Amino acid sequence: MSSSAKSKEIASMSQKTFIIRSNQGDFLLKNANVILEKEVLVGVLEAVPKDHQVYIKDDKGRYSYDSKTKSVLQEIDIYTPLDPTSTIGSSVSIPISDISKMELIEKDQSKSTTNTLLLAAGVTLGVATIVYVATVSSMNLNLSPTPTTPTNPNEPPGMSCPFVSVYDGTEFVFQGETFGGALFHSVARQDYLPLPSLKPSSEVQLMISNERLEAQFTDMADLILVEHDPGEKILADPNGSLFLVHDLDKAKVAKLNGSKEMLDRIAESDNIYCSFNDLKHDDPLNELIVKFDHPGKGKDLALYLSLRDSPWLEHIFESYMSMYGEESKAFMETMNTKSAEELYQWQEMNLVPLIVSVKTPEGWKEIRQTRFVGPVMNREIAISLEGLDLSGPTVEVSFKTGFLYWEIDRISLASVSRISSDNIHILKPSSAIDEEGKDQLASIYKMDDKFLEQTETGNKVYLTYNFEEFSEGKSYSAVLHTSGYYHSIREIEGPINREFLTKYDKPGGLANFSRDRFKEVYKFQTNASK
Repeated sequence: MSSSAKSKEIASMSQKTFIIRSNQGDFLLKNANVILEKEVLVGVLEAVPKDHQVYIKDDKGRYSYDSKTKSVLQEIDIYTPLDPTSTIGSSVSIPISDISKMELIEKDQSKSTTNTLLLAAGVTLGVATIVYVATVSSMNLNLSPTPTTPTNPNEPPGMSCPFVSVYDGTEFVFQGETFGGALFHSVARQDYLPLPSLKPSSEVQLMISNERLEAQFTDMADLILVEHDPGEKILADPNGSLFLVHDLDKAKVAKLNGSKEMLDRIAESDNIYCSFNDLKHDDPLNELIVKFDHPGKGKDLALYLSLRDSPWLEHIFESYMSMYGEESKAFMETMNTKSAEELYQWQEMNLVPLIVSVKTPEGWKEIRQTRFVGPVMNREIAISLEGLDLSGPTVEVSFKTGFLYWEIDRISLASVSRISSDNIHILKPSSAIDEEGKDQLASIYKMDDKFLEQTETGNKVYLTYNFEEFSEGKSYSAVLHTSGYYHSIREIEGPINREFLTKYDKPGGLANFSRDRFKEVYKFQTNASK
C-alpha cells in the first residue's frame, strides 16, 4: 500500500479517536488531521484519557470493556516512532510512511453476550500493517508492534523468546530474539543472532531480557566478532557458519503457488512481505518459487534471506492452545516429556518450518528446514548452496510453509566466501550482572546445561565482554551465539473446546486453523472497509 493510499485510508477514519503508540510513550492525538498533499498526520500530543486506556492497559489480554468505557470502540491505535523531544503538548507532523501498523477497535458481534473487543493481529497489507482481527475472549493475542527498545510497559504480553539488546554508548538498542521456538528443554538449541547496532570497542555490553509472560533459560552467550574490510557484509547461517558477501543478485521470477506475483515483495528490504497467505489456494501449504540467473561458474553461492516468523503464527498457536482451556497445562506438560524428534515431527506435520529446496538435474533437493527466528523483527540469514549441482543457466529455489506462518522481506542470490578463522574472535562474557545486582556469570559462561534462569517478566542480565585485540583501524561485525529454551507461564481458563480439537487436533490441523481463521479476518476487513 502506497503512502498516498495510506493517507486516504487514515483520513477516512477522521471520526475516530487517534491513539499514538510510540517509542516515547502513548498519547492522544488531539486535532488529528491528514494533510494529503504532504502525506503527513498532524496534531497535538496529549495524555491518554482514562476511558481510552482500556486496551493500552489490558496486560492480561482479556480484551473486554464495560458500559462505562464504550469510548474505546471509537479508537484507532497508530504505531509510529516519534522524535525524542516529543512530549505532552508537542505539535507533531508524522510522515504516513513512518506508520508501521494501525489497530481498529470494534466490538465482536459474535460474542454479543459479552463486551469483548474486536482487535488487531498482524495481517500485513502493505508498507503499513493495517489490521482488522476478530478475537473472542478465550483467545490471548500479542498485538505488540516492533519496539525500538526492548522494554515497553504498555506492551501486551505474548509468546516470544529472550530479547537481546546492545549498548551503543548511550542506551540499550533492541536487536532481536534468540533461540525462538525452543519451547521445551528437549528442543533447547543454539542460535546465531546478528547485532548490527553493536559498536565494537575494547569493552562491549549486551542485555538479555525477559519481556513476556515466560520462563526463559539461557545456557551460554558468546560474542563473535568478525574482522573485515570497511563496507563488507557478513552473514551467519542458522547453524553458525559465517560468510563474507561479495554480490547480491535479485530474482527474475517469484511466484506464490504458481500464479501470485511476489517479485516486488521480495526484491528489497522494505517490510513488504511475501506472507504465504494465498486464500485462492486450496491447500494450507503455500509454496513460493524463486528463479535467478546463474551468476557464473567458479562462485560459491548462498541464499540471502531477510525474514521473520509471522506474528500471525504466534497468535494462531496461542489461540490453538487456548482451546484446551484449563487442560492446557496438562497438555503442555505432556509435550514437555516428548523427545526433540517427536516435537520436531509435530512441527513438520503442522507445516511450521520454512522448507527450502533447490532444483538440481536430479530433481528438487531439500537443503534446509528453518524453524524460528522470532516474530518481532526481521533477521538476515544465509543458507549455503555449497556442493549442489547448479550447472544450468537458472538457479531455482522453493520455499514451503503453512498458511501465513512466515514473512519473507527479501530474497537474493549471494556470491560468498568462507571467513578465515584468523578473522573470527570468540569472546566469553567477563561479567554477567542481573537486574538485582547479582552475579550470574557461572550460569551463562559456557554450554553445560546449567542455565541462567529468567522466570519473571522484567528479568534482565547485563553482559560485559572484553576485546583486548580491538583496533580502531579495523571493521567488525558482531553475532551473538546463544543456547537455551523457554516456556510460557500464562494460565488459560475455561473448559476444553472438544468440538474445535476434533476438527483441528490432527496432522496439518494448525495450518488449516490458520487459514480458516484468516478467512474470518479477511471477511471482517472487507466488510469494515466498505
